[in-house]
Amino acid sequence: MKSTAEYLFSPERAAQTALSLLEQWGGLTAAAVWSRVDEGWQRLAAIGDAELLVDAAALEAGREAPPQGGALALVSGDAEVGWLVWRGTPSRDVGELASLLSGHLVCARLRAELAVSRVTHETLLEISQLAGEGGTLDAFLPRLHQCVSRLMDATNFQIALYDEEAGALRYPFFRDSTTHEAPSPTEFFTLGSSRVALIAHLIRHARPLVLTRDNIRALGAHAGFAPGVVPRFWLGVPLFNAAGGVLGAVVVQGYDDQRPFSAAEQSLFLFVARHIGFALNKLLYRAHLERQVWLRTGELEGANARLRSEVAERQRAEKMQAMLFRIAELSNTSLSLEAFLAGLHRMLAELVPAANCLVALYHAGEDLLTFPYCADEFSPQLQPRRPGRGLIEQVLHSGRALLTHGGSVDLSDASVPPVSGWLGVPLYCDHELMGVLSVHSYDTQTRYGYRDQELLEFVANHIGAALARVRALEDLQVAYAELEQRVRERTSELDAVNAQLEFDSLHDPLTKLPNRTYFGKALRRAWDSYCNGGERFAVLFIDLDRFKLVNDTLGHLAGDHMLYEAGARVRSCLRHYDFLARLGGDEFAVLLFGVGSFEGCEPTARRIVNEFDRPIILSGREVFTSASVGVVLADAEHYHRAEDLLRDADHAMYRTKQQGRHGYTLFNHELRRNQADQLALESELRRALDEEEQLVPYFQPFVDAQSGALVGFESLVRWRHPERGLISPAVFLPMAEESGLVTRLDRYMIDRACRQLVAWRAEGRRIDQLSLHLNLSSANFHDPGLVDWLTELVTQYALPPDTLHLEITESALIDVPDIAVTVMQALTRLGIRLALDDFGTGYSALSYLHRYHFDVLKIDQAFVAEVDRKEESEAIVRAILALAAALGLDVVAEGVETAAQMHKLREMGCAKLQGFYFAAPAPADAIDWGRLVCEHEEAVGVA
Repeated sequence: MKSTAEYLFSPERAAQTALSLLEQWGGLTAAAVWSRVDEGWQRLAAIGDAELLVDAAALEAGREAPPQGGALALVSGDAEVGWLVWRGTPSRDVGELASLLSGHLVCARLRAELAVSRVTHETLLEISQLAGEGGTLDAFLPRLHQCVSRLMDATNFQIALYDEEAGALRYPFFRDSTTHEAPSPTEFFTLGSSRVALIAHLIRHARPLVLTRDNIRALGAHAGFAPGVVPRFWLGVPLFNAAGGVLGAVVVQGYDDQRPFSAAEQSLFLFVARHIGFALNKLLYRAHLERQVWLRTGELEGANARLRSEVAERQRAEKMQAMLFRIAELSNTSLSLEAFLAGLHRMLAELVPAANCLVALYHAGEDLLTFPYCADEFSPQLQPRRPGRGLIEQVLHSGRALLTHGGSVDLSDASVPPVSGWLGVPLYCDHELMGVLSVHSYDTQTRYGYRDQELLEFVANHIGAALARVRALEDLQVAYAELEQRVRERTSELDAVNAQLEFDSLHDPLTKLPNRTYFGKALRRAWDSYCNGGERFAVLFIDLDRFKLVNDTLGHLAGDHMLYEAGARVRSCLRHYDFLARLGGDEFAVLLFGVGSFEGCEPTARRIVNEFDRPIILSGREVFTSASVGVVLADAEHYHRAEDLLRDADHAMYRTKQQGRHGYTLFNHELRRNQADQLALESELRRALDEEEQLVPYFQPFVDAQSGALVGFESLVRWRHPERGLISPAVFLPMAEESGLVTRLDRYMIDRACRQLVAWRAEGRRIDQLSLHLNLSSANFHDPGLVDWLTELVTQYALPPDTLHLEITESALIDVPDIAVTVMQALTRLGIRLALDDFGTGYSALSYLHRYHFDVLKIDQAFVAEVDRKEESEAIVRAILALAAALGLDVVAEGVETAAQMHKLREMGCAKLQGFYFAAPAPADAIDWGRLVCEHEEAVGVA
C-alpha cells in the first residue's frame, strides 16, 4: 500500500520540491539530488549551476565535497540510496529534509522491486499455464518469448533443443536482430559446428555461462572457432529434463545498442530459465505421449479400414451370392430357355446398365451363331448366322472378355445407331467355350467399367454351369460362413483392443489400480454430485514412508512388489464402493463415500496406518514401512474446485510427515491458515536472503575436554525477522528444504561465517588453530558447482582448508548416496574436513563410516543427556569413543549442559565438548571471549 507522500510525489518531484525549499531558505547557489539506479546514479533534480557540483559516483568513491559546499548521503540502514549535494551555506539544517528524501527514495525502490516481483510471479505462472494448455511447441515458444520480454530485454532470444542420441541440436525458436536468415527449426547442427560453438560449450559443461565480447573472442581463440558477429554480452543457461539430463539451452544476447544485464537481471534470468526448462520438459513429454497415442490410433484406424474393406467385400459377396441363388432358383424351374434368359436379364439389370442384352451361342459342328436371347432398343430378334468380324467373334476367338466404347455389333440393320459402349464375356461350361453374353448401350452417358466386366463374368460363369448349380451353391455357402467367421473374429479382436486400450489409459500398469487421470474424473464426478445435493465424501492422500530407501537398497523389483502389496493392504481397509487409485510413485489416493464428518473418516485412516505395522516380505527378508495419511472432507463453503480437495489432502499428508510420519492428519481451517502463512514465510525468506541484516550466524563454542581451551565454533543460522521477531530454525528450515532455498541458505551462512572468522582474525583474536563447523544439507550434493564455490571461498578469505568442517547428517547420505561419495572425495582432496553429525541416531551409521571418509564424529545429545545417570548411555558413548579411536577420528560430544556430564565425558576420554554448559549459541558481537578464557584457566587449574 502506498503512503500519502507517495501518491502526492514521484521521486523526481519530491527532489525538485526539496530543492525549491532549500532555494527559498537561501544561502545556496546550486544544489542537486542524486538517486541510485541499479549499479549507477541518476540525478533527479537540480537548481543553479549543477555542473559545478560533485557527482554521486565521485562521492561514493570517497571524494569529499569542496569547502564552499557540502554533501549529505541519503541512507536506508547501511545502504546509500542517494546524495544531496549543494554549493554555498544553507541557512537551516538540511538533515530532516534529507531524511524525508531518503524515505521517498527507499519507498520508490521498494515499489519498483515489488512491481518486478509481481510481474515475475505472473510471468512464471503464465509460462506454467502455457505448458499446461497442451499446445504445440511452435505455438508455445513465441508466447514464451513474449513472457520473457516482459521481464527483460529479450530482443535477441534463442532456445536450442539438444538431441543426446544424435549429438546435435536445433533451434525451434531463434530471434536475432543481426541475422536476417534464422536457422530452420528442423535443421540440426552437430556440437562441433562453429555456428553453435557457444551453446555447444554451454551444453557440454551443463552450467550457466555469462560472457562479454572479449570473453567470446578469447573462448573462440581457445576453442578454435570464429564467432562471427560478436555480441556485446551473451548469457546462456542449460535446460534440464526431469531426469537431470541436458534438455537444451536458452540464450539472450545484446549488441552495442543494448546495455548488459545487471547482476539482478542475470539472477532473474537464471530463475526464469529453470521454469522454462520445467515447462519445455512438460511440453515435450506431453508431445511424446501424444505421439504414442497418435501412432496407436493410426494402427487402430488401419485395422478399422481393413475391417471396413472386408465388410464392403462381404456386402459385395452377399450381392453376388444373392444373384447366384436367384439364378439357381431360376434354373430349377420349368421355364423355357428364353424365359430363363429374360429372368437373368432382369436380375443383371439390377447391377449394371443392361437395357440392351444379348446372348449368342456358338455351335462348333455347324460353325453357326444363334441368338437365343436379344433385348435391344432398336433391333428386333436376330437370326442365326455364321461368324464374321464383329465384337462377338473377337470374344469367341480370344476366349476372354472385351470392353470397348463404340464398334460394330453386327445387328444387320443400317437404321440402328452405333453403340457407345459394349461389354462382352465368354460363356463356359466345364472349360468348353459355349458362346458370348454381352450388354451394350446407345447412351453416350453410360460407360462400362472393369467392375461391370467382373460382374458380368461372374454371371456368365454360372449360366453355362446350370447343371452344376447345387455343388457351386454349397461351395459358396462354405465360403460365406468362413468369411462371416473372419469378420466376427476381427470384430471381436478390435473390441478387445479398444477395451484394453481404454483400461490401460485409466489404470496403473503395476498395481492395476485406477491412475491419476481416472481418479481426477472420479473426484470431479463426486464433487459435482455433492454440489447438486448428493452425498458428502472425503479424500485421503497416502504416501509410503522410506519407500526410496527400499527402492535404492533392494532394487526396483522389490520396490514394485512393495507398491503392489501396499495397494492391496489399503484396498482391504476400504468398503467395496470406495475408490482407490495410485497417483504415481509411492502415492495413493482414496475417495470415501457417504461420510458426513471427520469422525466417519478417522476409523478408515487409522486402519490404513495400522495395516502397515505388519512387515512386508521382500526378497526373502522382512521390511517395515509406514504410511503418512492426509484427510480432507468435501465442503462447498471452502472449496470451489474438486482439484483443491486433493491439494489440501496432500498438504495434510505432508503435515503428518513433519510430525514424525506413521499417522494421519485431518485438514482443518488452522492448516489452511498455516498453508497461507507458509507461502508468505517462504516469500519473506527469499527477501531475507537478499539482505544482510535478517539471517544471522550464531556461534556456539566447543572446548578441549582436558584443558578447557577453545578449539572451535559451530555456526548456526538464526532469523531475526523485522516483524515476527526471532524465528526458530525448526520453523523455516523444513520450509527451505521443500522450496529449494536451502542451498542458497547454506551458502549464505557459510560465507557469513567465514567472513566473521576473517573479521576476528583482523581484531587480533588468536583463532589460527580454531575449527569452524558448518552445517551442509543434502540438497547441496545435487549442485555441480559446490566444490568450485568452496574453493573460491577458501581462496577469497585466505583460510586454511582444514579450518572448515562440514557437518553432514545421515539423512543426506540416505538421500543421495552415490553422489555424496563423489562430492565428499572432492572435498577431501580440497583439504576440507568432514564431520558426521548426530552419530548413532540413523539407520546404518557404521556402514557410512566404512563407505565415506569422515574426520570427526559428533555424538548426539540424546546419549550425552543421560551419560552420567544411565549405564546404557554410558556404554553407547564408550563404544562410540572406542570406534572413533580405532578409526583415528576426532570426537565432539554435543549437548553438554551440566558439570557432571562434563566430568563424566572427560573421564571417558572424549576429546572435545560442546553445549550450553560452556556457552549458548550467540551472534558474533555477543560472544563472551573473557568467559571462554576464564573457563580455560579454571579447567586447567582443576586438571
